[in-house]
Amino acid sequence: MSATATLRRKTPAAKAKPPLVIYASSSLDGTSFAVAVESMMRVRETFPKVHVTTRHVFISHDPREGFQRFEDQIVFMLTGVPKSDLVKVLGPISFRDPRSTESEPVAQRRRA
Repeated sequence: MSATATLRRKTPAAKAKPPLVIYASSSLDGTSFAVAVESMMRVRETFPKVHVTTRHVFISHDPREGFQRFEDQIVFMLTGVPKSDLVKVLGPISFRDPRSTESEPVAQRRRA
């Protein structure tokens, strides 16, 4: 196998982007959200003209219903960039429980 063929095989894996992480912590009357520091740094480096001072957002809702219907708005409030633009440029977005050591998204754990 040539060196070029080896590089071609490694390229897709090398381009895999880690997800942008938004921590989601539910309570009796809603969910709090905050962007992970590393993820916010990636957003600021990629979109330097966007300036957001919001570090934390709380959405009051019935936690049994989940927060999926608010995801686009939450992402925009925390980053100043539409969710679709972030996904196109930086890759997937993962909502995670900050108290958990698990790396799987909040929504996947709730369905299981």
